[in-house]
Amino acid sequence: MRVLAALVPVCAAISACGAADPDAPPTIVPDASVCAECDMIISDLRFATALVVRDERGGGRALLFDDLGDQLIHEREHPEYEVLARWVHDHGTEQWVEAESAWYLRSDALLTPMASGLAAFADRDAAVELGLELPGEVLEFHQLRAR
Repeated sequence: MRVLAALVPVCAAISACGAADPDAPPTIVPDASVCAECDMIISDLRFATALVVRDERGGGRALLFDDLGDQLIHEREHPEYEVLARWVHDHGTEQWVEAESAWYLRSDALLTPMASGLAAFADRDAAVELGLELPGEVLEFHQLRAR
């Protein structure tokens, strides 16, 4: 059992470094995968995100994040990246959604791993519904990036 527990982080690290298909979301192993921006372990899939960028061989490389705020910071700090795909988890279902088609709630009352206050949703109604509980604003991806 100890050997298996020791292998989980190794496998997660290897899969994060392997070739990534921009047409399919990467795999995040909760409590084992590590955020590319802050180096913290990703434990809450509701807020986990991913970028797929072109690697030096022309393929895709997945970068995983524990919070959408970290992903946005990382992208801003690395303008040299050719972004092939952006993925976010739906806050309610934890299913992957293409970031550009998702809706976002920005709320100071939303507790996120790195305090961005951002949650993603596959549909606008779900974002608006949580926004009634946690005052904030509902945004599309292009609005979010502009801030």
